[in-house]
Order: sequence, then C-alpha cells, then structure tokens
Amino acid sequence: MATVPNLGSSAANAQSAKNRIPGVCDCSDPVDKSALILYPSLGTPLLLKEGQTKCSIFIVGESSLKAASGAGAAIPAPAPNLHVFVDRHLRLYSIKEKGTQTDTTTGTLFGDGNTCATAPQHINAWRVGRFGAGVLIKDRHGRPFATIASMAAQVYKDLQGGDIYEIEIDLKAAPFQGINSGDFMSFAWMVKLNDAGKQLLPNATHAEPQDLMIAKFLREQSTKDPFHFANLHEFDLSKGARTTANQLPPQKTGAGERLQSWHPVKYMPARPLKLGHLSDVHVNVRHTAMGKSMAQVLEGDVADVKWNTPVGTKVCNSFDALRALFEKMALGGDKIEKADAVLLTGDLIDFNRNLNPAQVAAGKATGNKAIGEQWKSFNLLANIDDPSNGKRLYPRGLDDMLVFSLVREMYRKHSLPVFMTSGNHEAYQVPYGISARVEEGSWGYQLGSLEVKADPENLAVVAGRGASATAEVVAGVAGGLKASFFGGIGEALENLTRRPKVGEKPEGLVSRLTGGKAALQKHLENKEAASKWVRGKANEGMSRDHNMTIYEACLAYGPTYGQVLSGFNFNTGQFDWFYALFTPLADCVIAYGAGSDDASGSSTVQTIAALGWGDKENYLNAYDAIDGKGGGVDRQGTGILPRAVESFSNDQLTLLKQAASYKGASKSTLTVASHFTIVSFDEPEPFSNVEKAKDRCKFVPYNGSTGMNMRGAFNQVNVGTCERNQATYLEHYVNVGGRRGRGPGADWHLSGHSHRSGVYKVRWHQDYSSAAGRQWVQVHSAKDPGIHKAQMVPPDTEAALIVSSCGGPIGYQNLDGELSAWTGRPPAGTLLEPATGKISQVSTRRCRIEDGQAYNEKPRLCVALDYLHVMNGLPEKGNIHTPLEFGDISPFAPGNTQIPLRLSRQMKKLNCIKSLTLWVFEGGGLDEADKPKPNKWHRVGTELDKPGSPSSVTISSEGMAALAKAFATGVVGRQANSTFRRIQSAFCEVGLQRPGPTDAGEDWALHMQCTDPWVFPISAVSLNAGGTMSNLVRFGGEKGEVPDWKWLAKTFEANGYISPEAAIAGKASAPGKTRS
Repeated sequence: MATVPNLGSSAANAQSAKNRIPGVCDCSDPVDKSALILYPSLGTPLLLKEGQTKCSIFIVGESSLKAASGAGAAIPAPAPNLHVFVDRHLRLYSIKEKGTQTDTTTGTLFGDGNTCATAPQHINAWRVGRFGAGVLIKDRHGRPFATIASMAAQVYKDLQGGDIYEIEIDLKAAPFQGINSGDFMSFAWMVKLNDAGKQLLPNATHAEPQDLMIAKFLREQSTKDPFHFANLHEFDLSKGARTTANQLPPQKTGAGERLQSWHPVKYMPARPLKLGHLSDVHVNVRHTAMGKSMAQVLEGDVADVKWNTPVGTKVCNSFDALRALFEKMALGGDKIEKADAVLLTGDLIDFNRNLNPAQVAAGKATGNKAIGEQWKSFNLLANIDDPSNGKRLYPRGLDDMLVFSLVREMYRKHSLPVFMTSGNHEAYQVPYGISARVEEGSWGYQLGSLEVKADPENLAVVAGRGASATAEVVAGVAGGLKASFFGGIGEALENLTRRPKVGEKPEGLVSRLTGGKAALQKHLENKEAASKWVRGKANEGMSRDHNMTIYEACLAYGPTYGQVLSGFNFNTGQFDWFYALFTPLADCVIAYGAGSDDASGSSTVQTIAALGWGDKENYLNAYDAIDGKGGGVDRQGTGILPRAVESFSNDQLTLLKQAASYKGASKSTLTVASHFTIVSFDEPEPFSNVEKAKDRCKFVPYNGSTGMNMRGAFNQVNVGTCERNQATYLEHYVNVGGRRGRGPGADWHLSGHSHRSGVYKVRWHQDYSSAAGRQWVQVHSAKDPGIHKAQMVPPDTEAALIVSSCGGPIGYQNLDGELSAWTGRPPAGTLLEPATGKISQVSTRRCRIEDGQAYNEKPRLCVALDYLHVMNGLPEKGNIHTPLEFGDISPFAPGNTQIPLRLSRQMKKLNCIKSLTLWVFEGGGLDEADKPKPNKWHRVGTELDKPGSPSSVTISSEGMAALAKAFATGVVGRQANSTFRRIQSAFCEVGLQRPGPTDAGEDWALHMQCTDPWVFPISAVSLNAGGTMSNLVRFGGEKGEVPDWKWLAKTFEANGYISPEAAIAGKASAPGKTRS
C-alpha cells in the first residue's frame, strides 16, 4: 500500500488550497477535501440485496484530490490513499435528518486516528474518469454505469476539472452497520465551513460541498432569475389538509429542512424487486389556484341543482393524485401488491414558472371581487414579466419543490426508493393559457414568426438539425411549414434566411434581428389580440387533463384563457433544477444484487436501465415537410407530440449493451425505463386496429429521423418516440420476435409521455414480395391493463412495450372509437412484477360527486361528450361527427312543443342519455310596481321519446310558459326583415347514464363518472315575441365553447365578475387589495 502523505504539512495545505470550493474552510489542519457524491442520489438510490457485503459509491473530487489520493494517470487507476479522505469526510445519517456538526479530522469515520490503520481494510478506491457534461462513467472493471447530465455539470461547475472516483465499501465494517432493511440511511461527504459557507448555510459548522453548491445555485437563481421562489424549504406534508385543492401545505422552517442533497442506501429483499412506474405526473400549483374559483355555470341563486357547484371544485389536482398513487404503491392493499421501488420517468411538472396560489384572491379576502381578481391573476401577459407582480404571482420552483418534498416523504415515511429520469416538461419555461389558441393569421400564429425573427436560437430550432443546414434544406423546411399549422414560423424562416436579389444590398442578420425584437415586444403588448378567440388550439386536451370541460376551465381562468407566451418554450437550461436536486445522472444502469467485486455481474438479481430525455425535443417536425411530403421515413406531420431528438444516443446504447451483459451473465431480467415511447398509438387510432386495420399498426424502424424512399418509421403507431437508433434498439436490445440480434434483450420497456396507457407487443416481419425484402415491425397486441385487467408477459418470452397513463392528470384511451380520443382514464401508474411478468394498473379514483371527498380523479363522461362537440369535423381528430344537435321546431306549435334531436351514430351507440333539461334566464325589466325584477333561472323539463338514444324531446305547456318569461326579458333583434327575441342566457343539461361495453365486451366506462350531466350553452330564439320557441341550437364560435364574458359582467357584477376588457388589461392586486 502506498504511504499516507503528511496532510498537515504546509506544502500539502498550500497545494490543496489552489482549487477550493467556495464556502469550504481552508484553514483547518489538515485541509478538508471537497467532493460531491454522484451516486447514490435522491433520484438514483443505492439498493443492496440482503446479504450483500460490498458496494460502490461514486464521487467527484476537487482536482487536488488526484495527487493526494495517489491516483495514477491511467483510467481506471487505483487511488491507494483515498481511504484517508473517506475516513475523514464520509458520514452515514438517517434519511430523516442530516447532521450539521461533525469532526473532519483524520480518522473520524473508523475511529483510527492519524494512523488510518482500520480504513484501508474496508475501503478501496479507483480514479475512473473526469467530471464533465455528458461524460460516460465506467467503473473500475470498465463497465459502463451512467452519464453525467450536462446541466448537472453546469450547476456543479466548481468541480469542473475534478476527477470521478469509485469507492468500494465493506458493508461489514462498523461504520456501515447502520444500513439495514428498515429505514433508509443517507451517505454524506462532510467538510468544515468557513464564514462564507456559514452565511450560505446558517446554523451549521459542517456540510456537504454539494449542499453549498446547491445553496449557491439557488441563490444565483434569485440573481440571474429574479422570479425564483424565495423560501427554499421543503413543504411539510404532515401538516395542513390532505388535499391541496385550494391551499398548499405549509413549508418547514428548520435549517435542516432546506433543499439539499440526499444519498439514500438501504437493504432490500434478495429477489427481483416489484417495480412501480409513474410518469407524466404534471404537478401544477395552478390547479390549487383554480380550485379557489367560486364561479358557477348557472350564476346566481339556483336552488337544489347538485351539479352546479363552483367550477373550482371540479379540478383534478395532479399533486393530490400523485400523492395517492405513491402511497398506494408504498402500502399496497385492496388487491394491489406493494411496490418495492418506483420508477418516475419525467414530466414531473408542467412548467418551471407557475402561479403561486397563496397570492390569488379567494372568498372574503377581497370582498365581492374574488372572481375578477382571480381572472386578473391568470392573465399571463399582464403579470409574468411585470416588475412587481412577476415574482409575487409567477415564481419559479414551486412545483419542483412540491415534487421534491413528496419524494422525500416517500423515503422518510414509507422507505420507498424512487428512481427518476427527465422528461421534456422539466425544460418548459413558462405557463400557457388554460385553452391556448393558435390558428392561421391569429396572434399566436404571428408570435411564432416574430420569435424566429428575434432570436437566432429559435431559427436553429426551426431549421432542424442545426443552423448550418444548406439553403436548399432551409427553403424546403420553410416551404413545408408555410403549408402547415406553423405557417407563420415558415414565413419568418424564409424571410430571415433569404438571399439578396441582384443589385440589392445584403440585409445584415443583426439588423433583421434588431427589428425583429422590437416587433416582438410590440406584439406582446397587444393583450387584447392575444386573448381573442379562434377555434385552433395549441393543445386542446388541457381542460380534459383537469377533468373539466373547456367551458368550465375557462370560467375559472377568465377571458385570457387563450394566451400563449412562446412558441419555443423548451429550454435546456431549465433542467438545472432537476439535475441539481434529484440526480446528476442523465442515464444509468443498475445491476441490483451484484456486489461491486462481481466483475461479471453474475450475481445480479435484476437489471434496470433508466434513460433520460436528452437536451432537445422536436415538436415542430419541420423536416417532415421536405421528406418527399409524406414519402419519407417521417409520416407524423408538422406539429407533433414531441420526440426525443438525442435518444437513443451512442452512450445510451453502450449502457444498454452493458445491461444486456448483466442479464446474460445472471440469467435474470432487464427492465428499461424512459419518458419517450417506443410504441404508442396516436389519439384517433383505436386499439381495435390491431385486428380490424392491421396495415395501420406497423412501422419500419430507422436509425434517424430523415430519409427518402422508405416506409414510415414515424407514423400513427409510435407518437412521442425517439429519433435516433430506433432500429438498432429493436433489433438488438429488446426481446422482439424475429429480430436479428440474438443477445439478451429487454423484457419490458416502461415509458409515458402520450398519456395513453398501453401494453404493446410487437414482432418483426419480413417482406418477401420485393427484392429489397424490407423488414417492418407489426403491433400484434395493444391492451390497457386498467380496462383489460392485468397482462402477463413473462421474462424471456417477448418484450412488453408499456406506456403508463398519467400519474397526476386525467389520461385518455380509444379502444374502438367509442369516444374517439376522449375516453377519460383516472390518474394511474403501472406495477410490474418481474418474477412473473404480471403488469397491473394502479389508479386513484376518488370522486367528490360520489363520495364527497375533495378530489376529482374519476374522469367525467360529460367532459368527453363535450370534447366530441368542440373537436368535431377536424380531419386530424378523425372527422368526429357532432354528437347532439337540435332539429327544426314547428314555428307556431300550440301547447306541448316537440323538439327533434339528431344524434351521431357514435352517440346513439353510447346509449347514454337519461334526460334533457333546459335552463333559461329571466332578468332585467320592471315588475308591476316598477321595481327591478330579480334575476332568476327557470328549469324547463322535457320528456324523452325513449331513454338512451332519443330522437326527440317534448316540452310541456308549463315549460313553454317558463320559456315565455325568459323570452320576455330577452334580447330583441332583427334578421331578414323580421324581429326575433333571444333568451339572454340558456343552457342545456343532458342527464347521463353509464354506457355499455364495446362490441368486444370492454367495459371502458367502469371507472368513469357517468352521472354528472353534460351542460353546454345554447341559443333559444322566438319569432313571435316569446309565444313559442322557433329555434334551439348550441352556439357556434366562442360562445359555444367559453362563457359570455360581457353578459356575466353586466348581469353579475355584484358577484365579482368583471368585463373582459378589465380582465385582459388589468394587473392583479395582492390578496386583500383591489384595483378599481
């Protein structure tokens, strides 16, 4: 063994002080050595098999540690003296609380003093690499283990130039006896703080350098990002209400409860671990803000109408659902097996900046002004960049902090380990309106083109695979986009990159960009245009995610529902929070059960390969426009569910190869997990296509995203997938029948992203009819374990390509076109039992309507029906037919009035209509004493000719009398030389019953809420001054989807409603204050 250096010498201290971590004391004797523990971390825990005696952790040490540890220049190289620093700095604490005071003099861990006589018997170390963005870490055996996330390297930039070390620990040694199979413990690398460090971490004398860097990172956020949330402590989930429906839990206050690093370790059973999987949890504190809304569909005094609760009570809150799913997986019960560990694969949040619900008016806080003040708070353009309101209303970090607090709670309370990978939403910067609108010629359409003109980075995004693309390629992209939904961006790209004409002076890019920035700023100031209704929706499913109709969601949100802040919301820099607080590893391979001294991995019990999203996404899909206009490998069109541009990277394939090697050596199982999908059917594509339309259930995997004269590699079968090495993965790393590779392959691939649960099974097929003999992949099975019950896909048979539903919002399904793409599914995850291959769904279905709890996790049938109407007639949504229309009414029918109904074939098949009621408003005018009449809603009941799928309803003479009262105070107008009266406001309430199963016996409605009625705005017109009703129709355009803002403000000002002009122009006041 190499000689231990005299670490107390002045020369050694001087050398070590050259590269100090800010905040670490440099005056101790001997000098502390800073290091960061890369593995384990909160999102990549170290799980030990019962009986395991050796394990390894990985650290990054400051640059001076290389010489001090005696490590050689080669990689890997033994570091024979590193045990000295492990003995001084490594500690083991409870996961519940990390120490803030310790002793970092030599020999503290083993109690062996300056001689360090015991430590080298139990600690071995190797230098295995250099720290930097994207580095592939290999262990001392040369086995690929993980990659460093680029943003982790940036957050921990103080250790740039440092080295990565593998430290092997003898678990039988006394200092590690605290590691057990009960509660989690946490490693820590502790150093003594200087005065600057104590300012960053008050009340501590010692801390981890990693926590100093995190504290520094979060402090820098408030400098370079003035909108970051100020209170950086965990939320106390043990206090406050169990629901965050309209209030967040309190935050903790102790110094040890700040946001900091954790390095969990625990013994687990000596068998394959049962894996829970959650994805697309989309924690969003705006749900809590919306939950405060007291606005009602029927505003005013309406007695005994159970469905007419405030729209804020209808919100499905993602955080509450996620918490319930975590606890179900942690505890098991009710026919649910307990998960041993959970894989959380991205989209933890919706966006980084979000509305702080504590700053949103509620109830009596603003007298009768609450609704109007809430609407002003939701106004993004008026508030998000405002010097006073921006940070108060829209701070960064709240959602991340909630997720961090919940994951910590799972470790502390339930000893549940959580493996985490990134999705694309972790990089989304700012919110969007609750029903964001973009259509050709609209404000949002123009916004995209102006952003391209103003920012070269946006130009590079649109130009596709780099700004260095040839002029011909750029022209092709621009032309393709001009003919698509993103026409404004295409025009901007064409103008910005155009070549000067003969005799024309070249227009400099700088001058074009300068003009573009000014035009963009002016455009952003036009809040009225930004809030204008158009039918086109950037993501029509947002309200559905909340379990609300578009009308309900917009009523809670206000007239700025359609605002979009950016067409380029993905920003790699926003990943800093995820990789600072959860894990610095972008990808990793875990050989569970194999000791660190098992070079072959033959003792592995199961292997898990967790793969991150990468640093880019493709959502415009511009290159599809030039690949032969539908003749290339990409058939998904422009404007797609984002694809992972960088996956599968070469490093990810290297990790997968190593994972397969572990499987082969141990004859165990391999589970791959990612956010991006491998197979997931597009919304309009029913699962029944597997049998009824097999040609629509295949694709030709390809290793890139562009190419000519090929069949579709990207089509309706694999939305949300990755763009690189798709064919290689399916040929060599997955157990797919007919594949060319013969080595061990993945048994299961867990993914999310599409919000549509599915267990897909595929096979390679060979085309022998042509000389080319091309292969393709055929999807031969597509099942939803929440509807079709648990699926069995045993290991070493064929791979199951699993997509889990949303772990927070409402998911969707389409089995056989029953509700097109709008069959709602409750928030859910997946439970995989690797020993047998059993794949079950774990869901939460608490329902305010049915059990009185403050949750809305059971998807409402009425929401799906309303979407069928709102999205009808669009080819990209499957050309849905209008589900329900009113027929022509006899103009002067005396007495009872019959109203014909026209139901679509789809609606008839549902057979779900139980009743139909009209609600009509009488208001305004004077009574016989010349006093104002009170506002009043009249209930007009009808009689169906038959339940289920009626062809007509009849209004009694009493009902017609109620209609006459409403007509009497209605709006008078003229059309075609005739006078008409229209009732001021009217709604149709369609009572519902549970639809039956599909033809295949699939009971998709079992877990839906089918009794809450479908309510939508209608126009009721009379041509004879209210004597009879002449016309009944659902409004077209804006009034058919969203509230009549002006009528609400005029009629219910006393209830807090304000004009749309005031909501769009005004800035929100702080709670307790109002602006006139």
